[in-house]
Parts: sequence; C-alpha cells; structure tokens
Amino acid sequence: MADTLDVNGHHSRHSSLSAVAADLPKKLIVCCDGTWMDADSGWVKGKNGRSGHPQTPSNVTRIARAMKDQDDSHHQQIVYYQAGFGTGIGLYDHLIGGGTGAGLSENIREAYSFLVSNYSEHDKLKQPDSIFLLGFSRGAFTARSIGGFIGAVGILKKVAMPFFYEIFQDWANAGNPKHPPRFFNTYYRLNPELERVQPPIEFIGDKTKINQYMQSYRDILLSHNLTTEANIKCIGVWDTVGALGIPINPILQRMLPFLPSFIREYRWFDTTIDDHVENAFQALGLDERRFPYSPAVWERPDDCRTNLKQVWFAGAHSNVGGSYADQGMADLALVWMMDQLAGHTRAPSKPFHHLDWIQFDDTYITAFHRLQVDQYQQSDLPPPSPRGWAKARVYDSLTFPQSLAGARTRAPGRYCRADPDSGDLTAQLMRNTHEHVHASVRYRIDAGAAPLESDWSQAFPRGLSFQPYVQWLARRLTPNTRTPTYLPDRVKGPLHGWRLVDGHASHDSPNGVPEGVVKPAKWVWQGAAGAVDCKEMPEDVLGPYEVALKDFDREARGKLEVGEGGVVGRVKSYSPSKTI
Repeated sequence: MADTLDVNGHHSRHSSLSAVAADLPKKLIVCCDGTWMDADSGWVKGKNGRSGHPQTPSNVTRIARAMKDQDDSHHQQIVYYQAGFGTGIGLYDHLIGGGTGAGLSENIREAYSFLVSNYSEHDKLKQPDSIFLLGFSRGAFTARSIGGFIGAVGILKKVAMPFFYEIFQDWANAGNPKHPPRFFNTYYRLNPELERVQPPIEFIGDKTKINQYMQSYRDILLSHNLTTEANIKCIGVWDTVGALGIPINPILQRMLPFLPSFIREYRWFDTTIDDHVENAFQALGLDERRFPYSPAVWERPDDCRTNLKQVWFAGAHSNVGGSYADQGMADLALVWMMDQLAGHTRAPSKPFHHLDWIQFDDTYITAFHRLQVDQYQQSDLPPPSPRGWAKARVYDSLTFPQSLAGARTRAPGRYCRADPDSGDLTAQLMRNTHEHVHASVRYRIDAGAAPLESDWSQAFPRGLSFQPYVQWLARRLTPNTRTPTYLPDRVKGPLHGWRLVDGHASHDSPNGVPEGVVKPAKWVWQGAAGAVDCKEMPEDVLGPYEVALKDFDREARGKLEVGEGGVVGRVKSYSPSKTI
C-alpha cells in the first residue's frame, strides 16, 4: 500500500539529527526496517509490461508515519527511520547486504549514533529523554541489539564514539576466552596519563561471570565520563529473527559454497531482558515455516520487573511485519503495536505519563484503511479483496529458493533456551515468556477463513517460484469434500497440542455452537506433559485502536463483545462497540 500521509520527523538511513534545544525532555524513537525495505526510496520496477509501483510499506514504515510530531504535553517525538539490509546503491549491497545480513554492525552503529547525538540525561530541572526502539525482522534484531548494548554500557558520550566498534565487540564477545577486551588497550594507549584499569582478570572469558564483567566494564566507562546510564521505555518488534543466526539466502549459498547457512556472529544466545527495559512487546507469526526464520522469543528472569507481552498472530513473517501486497493481516499487528506503545493496555494501577508512551494521530487508522481499500480496487489481487477483519490472505512463505534451507513449524509456548557455547537449542524450556494468542486467530477459525495461500506475485515469470502452480494443480487433482479452512491446531500445525477454550462446545468445524457463556478465551495445553513451561496462553485483549479497525467490518463488529477491558468474548447478537 502506498501510504500518502506525512512521516513525522522521518529521517533516512544515512541521516543524522542534531540535538533539539528544548526545555522539555523529548522522545527519541528508533525505527529499524526489515530486509530490502526502504520507506524513502522503495520502488518496485515494472516487469512483463506491468508498470512500476511504490514498495508495499512494512509496519515499521507505517507506524513511523502514524506518530505525531509532539504529544499533548508538548514533548517532541523525534523519529529516526533506518532502511533495512540490502537497500543501498548497487547490486552488491542488494544481494550481499540483503542476502547475508552484512552491515548489521554498521546499522547498529548508525542508529545508536542517533541516540548518542540527541540524548539528554536528566538534571535537577529536567527528566531524561525517553527512548523507544522498534523493528521488524532483522531490523527487530538490530533494535534488540541496541537495547542490549544500552543495558550493558549505557549511552556513550560523543567523545567515546571513536571507540564504538571496540566497545561493541567487547560486549558481543563477553564471556569468550578468545576475545580479551580490546577497548582498554586502545584507550589507554591514546591517554597514557590515565591510570590503567580494566575488569578483573577472573571475569574475562568466563561465561558464568558475564554480568560481573560488564558491570565492571561499565563502571570504568563511567569513571572516565565516557557514558551515561539510561533506561529504555519500550522495545517493540515484529517477528525477530536471529535465534540461530542471521539467515543467508540459499541461492547465495549455492553460488558461493563457502558461505554458511547462518552468520553465527549475529545470533541470540541470551534472549532475556532486564529492568533497564520498562516495556517489551513482540508480535509473532504462527504460520512462518522457513527453517532459518526461527523466532527469537523473549524470556523474563524471575526477578525482572519488565512489562513483557508477546502475541501470536495468524500469518507468516511478512504477514505480521508487513510488505505483502495484501496488508490485511499486517494491519492487525500494526494497530496492536500502536495500542501497546500508546499505553492503552497498561495495567489499570499504572498512572499515565506522556513521556512513558508514544502519541499517535488517531485519524491515521481511518486514513490507511481507506488507502488499503483503494489499493485493493487498483491491484490485481483476486477477489474478494478486502475479505474483512482477520480473514485476509495468510501467505505460504516456504517457496523457492527459501525452501532449499528446510522447513520448521513454529511452536508457541514450547521454545527452549540456546546453549551459550554452541548456539544449539537445549531441552531447557524458556520461562516467563508471557505469550498470548491474538483474538483474530479465534475469529479466523470461527469464520472458516482460508488456510495458507500462494503468493502469486512471486510466481514465474514474475519471480522464481513454481510452487503456486504446483499447489493449484494439487488442489485440482485431490478430491476433497470439505473446503479447506484455517486450523492452526491441526496435526503438525503451530498450535497442535493446544485447545481453544472460549465457551464453544466444539471447534471441529467453523462456527461451532456457543455454550452461551461470555468469558475471556484462552489456549490450554493438552499435549505431552513437560512439553511447555506454562499450560495456558491467554487471548490478548483488544485495545481501542484495534477495536476501531475491527469496526470497519460490520460482520466482525457484531461478533465480539467489548467491555471496559477490551474485547472479552463472543456474543450471539450485535451490540455497539467502543471506538476511539
């Protein structure tokens, strides 16, 4: 969809922003886009006689455009937008950057430099600036890496930025006995008048003492006035990849056999969060099946106070983060994130402060919905388009050449920790992941919406995939008395082993008979004992932005009840819902 709304405070990947002189603290919002995504210059060239068109924007682009320049308390909301990998000039950057993730360190440095240039710490007269980090796909990996780096070393002073790479590598390799800290040698060589200090030798290279090592490291930076400690108001991401490393395009592997399946330097050994992050939100796709796109699910330590929420949506990786031609499913994850970042779903006991949250333009949802409908009418998507709330196309992303790397069904509630030495998954289940399932999944099941569909825009001769033709032929040759519908809890499906409990007598077929009880829905584990850490995944409550989007579909409006806490369950008859 070619959005026409202005980008508030929008800055390109290679731009910088000088500090804003203002009496009030400001909000610094870093938005890191996914691979090959560029809101500034994204253009899809025409092929086979078809005219070119603007690139379908990701949810990172769209949420940046929905932000106001300042909130109602006159705090500036300054947005730094960073294009994804493979969007630079030239074929090399497109193939190598987009296909391998090369340049991740540079992306992290650029986005982090924006914070260094603009962050104002607190003093007696002023609160500190607020930091928000958003991202999709590898951009989510970038955002989370920045968040972890800030937690470890704080916001470096400008005078320390020439040493960024040494400090960043020291952090990334903490606990690696083959990587002694490099920053201190360089810094003290250039400043011989200073007393040489570095973390205790017993902490260096010891994986069991990484926290002590980084605490000592940060204390030394603070003692030389090279950094300032800072908290992050929120990290909000769509479908982080990198649990196994940054995946490499299989075609590049075939062309360049020396390339590995993953860039192991960039992978998540530690998926935990700590108290320096106040809120952490992640939207995840149930139906992504590409093996390299294993999600990096967060877990929260027992003594951590971070408000963590991770919600599963119907759809593949780009259904959740956006960029498919049919944006219907991406819309759900977009407005969900807007509700989280706006503070609409915060705990009732938590008071609202403007600096804690992002303020959006409330008219944006109506505007992008109109643009969405118009694009459906102008596009070559087969009818009916749009299909209605939660019933848009869920694309099958397991197509050539990505299928060369293998397949793996996602496993909500069942992810395990990675071994800190090898990076391989262990049998130890993640704890305190705070996973939910979005209400649209239940609605999609009840509505009998379509299962996974082929992306014909990638079919030969437009793309390299012949899978849409194979699937079309298979459906024609296979007798089936029942129309296929979306059933994520099917055998070998992502929710296999989980049972939906929502007042329905049965979910064996769409539109099961309600039992007449309206209560919060949840998914209860019915599979093997010991296969999950938490036996229930609650259904997430819809916020006001989500309800506003749902209300454009009169059929959906009449099937979900909205209470003071949001959408709580099904009703048999229509009752008007809240809108913003």
